[in-house]
Amino acid sequence: MNMKTLFVLCLVLISAVFISGCLSGDSSKSDDVGTKSFKSEKEMKSFFESLEKRGGGTVFYNSVSYSKVSGTGFEAPMSPAEPMAMEDAAVAEADGGSRYSGTNVQVSGVDEADIVKTDGKLIYYSPGLSYPTDMIFHEDKYYSYYNYNSTQITYVINALPPETASIISNITDSGGSLYLYDDTLITIDYNLIKAYDIKDPSAPQMKWKQEFDGGYVNSRMIDGELFLVTQNYKSLHYPIMYMEKAVPYENCYYPYGPDMIMPDISVTYYVSKMDVKSGQTNDLIALIGSYSTIMYTSENNIYLTNYYYPDTQKIELDFIVNNGSDYFPSSVMKEIKTVMGYDLSDRVKSMAMDEIIYNYASELNEEEAIELNDRYYKDYNEYSSRIIEEAEKTTVTKIDLKTFEVTSGFVQGRINDQFSMNEHDGYLHVIATAGSNWRTENSQQETSVYVFDSDMSVTGKLSGLAPREDVKSSRYVGDRLYLVTYEQIDPFFVIDLSDPQNPQILGELKLPGYSTYLHPLSETLILGVGETGDWRDRQYKLTLFDVTDVNNPDEIDSYYFDSDQYINLYDHHSFLWDAEKSLIVIPGYEHAYILEVKDNIISLIKDDYHKNATVQRSLYIDDYLYIFSSKEIHVYDQNTWSRVKTIEIPQPVYPDYSVYPPVYFGPLPVTVVKEPAGRLQVTDEPVAPIAA
Repeated sequence: MNMKTLFVLCLVLISAVFISGCLSGDSSKSDDVGTKSFKSEKEMKSFFESLEKRGGGTVFYNSVSYSKVSGTGFEAPMSPAEPMAMEDAAVAEADGGSRYSGTNVQVSGVDEADIVKTDGKLIYYSPGLSYPTDMIFHEDKYYSYYNYNSTQITYVINALPPETASIISNITDSGGSLYLYDDTLITIDYNLIKAYDIKDPSAPQMKWKQEFDGGYVNSRMIDGELFLVTQNYKSLHYPIMYMEKAVPYENCYYPYGPDMIMPDISVTYYVSKMDVKSGQTNDLIALIGSYSTIMYTSENNIYLTNYYYPDTQKIELDFIVNNGSDYFPSSVMKEIKTVMGYDLSDRVKSMAMDEIIYNYASELNEEEAIELNDRYYKDYNEYSSRIIEEAEKTTVTKIDLKTFEVTSGFVQGRINDQFSMNEHDGYLHVIATAGSNWRTENSQQETSVYVFDSDMSVTGKLSGLAPREDVKSSRYVGDRLYLVTYEQIDPFFVIDLSDPQNPQILGELKLPGYSTYLHPLSETLILGVGETGDWRDRQYKLTLFDVTDVNNPDEIDSYYFDSDQYINLYDHHSFLWDAEKSLIVIPGYEHAYILEVKDNIISLIKDDYHKNATVQRSLYIDDYLYIFSSKEIHVYDQNTWSRVKTIEIPQPVYPDYSVYPPVYFGPLPVTVVKEPAGRLQVTDEPVAPIAA
C-alpha cells in the first residue's frame, strides 16, 4: 500500500470511527437544544425539505384536510360490535379477595398495561399464544420453521374460590396489553384499542373500538384516562397525518440543535389522551423523534427522550474549511471552498472533498505523505474530540397531562431506561451517562444526576459518578436514589436528592456482579435482581441491601441460583412482591421461583415447574398465589404450599383440531398438515390423539 492510499484511508477511518458510535463529556455549554412546535406551515414544510436532503423524510403537497384536536375528540370511536357469544359458565357470587396484587408499576397511582389484570375476584389473562405457520419436511420428519403467527385471546377466569377456579369466557381476536377500570376492560394490540363491558364477565360485550395510525408504543392510565403513545415512521413527512387528517402545525413538535449535532430523527410519535368510558380522544400532539425514545410518566406529566449525536460529516467539513490551509496548498483549498459553496448535501460535499484530497495526496512522495498524515490525524483527533465531547446530548420533553403544554430540557449523554427518571415534589431527576471508554484517547465515561425544575431548567447536578462504568439499574424512593453501575464490580450508591440545588452521595457499597432491577421491600431494605460472573460462569443472583445507615449501605444476604437456572432480569411486570407474606416470585423460562425474605435471609420455598411452557406472570388473591404460563395457571395455598388447582390454557390448533406441535428445533413426533386451510381456532373441546 503506497502512502497516498494510506493517507486517504486514514481520513476515511477518522470519519468512520466517529460515525460508528457516540461520545460525550460533561460539558453543557450550548443551551440551543430542545423540542419546540412549528410556528407556521412554511416553517414546517422547510423543516421536512431540509430533512429530505439528509435522506430522512418526504415532502408531499397533496390537498389535505385539517382537524383541530379539541375537547370534542379527534375522531369518533367505531360502532360497538354485537354481543359476543361466550361459554356457558357461572360466576361465583362470593365477594372479591380482601387483598390482591396489582401490576408492578414504577409510579404508584399510574397504572401500566400488562397481560394480566385482576379485581380480586376475576382475572383477565392475555397469554399471547404463538404457533408455527411453516414446516420443513426432511427424511420423513417435520421440522419447525422460523415463521410464526400469534393469536391474541383474552381469557376471563373466575378466581374464587381457588379450588374451583376456571376459565368462564374468552374474548377472541382481542388481547395484548390490558387495563382494568371499574367495569371496563381495555385491550391494546398493535394499532387497535377495544373496550369491553364486563359487568357480566361470562359474556363481555364490546363498548367501542378505535384504530390508530402506526403501532402501539406505550401507555399509562390515570383516574380513568388513558394516555397513549403510538408511532408511525410513514408520517415522517409534511404534512404530519393522523387518521387520514393533517395535524395542525402548532400541535407538531420537532427536535432542534446546533449544526454540529444531529437529533435522532426516525419516527413520528403521537401522544393522545383518551376517555376510557367513551373512547373519545380529547387531546393529541405529534412529536418527531427516534426509535430509541424512552418514556417515563408521573401523575402529572409524560416525559419522552430524544438522543442527539455528533454530525461527523459537518465536523470534518468544518475542520478542513477552517484549518485546511495548514495541510494543503491554496489551489487545493480553492477547490474545496468552491465545492462547499454549492447547494449540495453534506454527504455529496464530503465525497467531493475526499476526491480532491486524494488527487493531491497522489502527487506526494512517501515521506511527505507520512508527515502530512501524522499531522492531520493528530490535529483532527484533538479538534473532533473536543466538539464531540460537547455534542452528545439527550433532550427530555415534558408533556403536561392536563393542558398538553410542552417544555423541554437536556442532559449531557444518554439515558438508560424509564427508571432513570423520576418526578418528586415538582422536580424531575434524570440519570445520564456521558462519554465512552473506547471512542477516543481523551474521553472517559461517567454518570451524572440532573435535577430539573418545573420549567425544565437544571437546578442541581451531581457529576463524576462511577468513571468508566455503565448504569445497570436505579430506583427512586422519596428523596433518595439507589443506583447501580458496573464495570468489574457493582457499586451500589445511596444518593440524597432532598436539596434540589445540591444532590449528594450519602454512601456506597462495592460487591461483585450487578443488579439490573431494584425493588424497595421496606424503608430500609432494597432487593437487587441481577447476576454475577461473566458469560463463562454467570450465575443469577438476588441481593438484599440494608440502607438503615445511608452512609454505610450493606449487603446483608444474597441468594444464588444454580448455574443452569435462568430468571427474568428485564421485565419488571413479571416481578411480584407480596409484602404481607414477605414473598418474592420471579419467573425463569419453565419455572416460577418463590422465595421468602424472613429475618433478613432470602430462601427458596417453592420451584413451580411448567413443562414445555414459559412462565410469564404471578399474582396473589388473599392467601392464594396464581402463576401463569403459556399453557397453565397453577394455584397454590400460601399457607401449605400445596397446589389446589391447575387451569389449562387452550392452545392454538390446526383447522382439523389436531394440536399444534411444540416449538423446538428437531424432529417433531407428530404428523402435520403441510398446507392447512381455514382460520386458526382456539377450543376447549377434547382433542383427538395424533398419529405418531
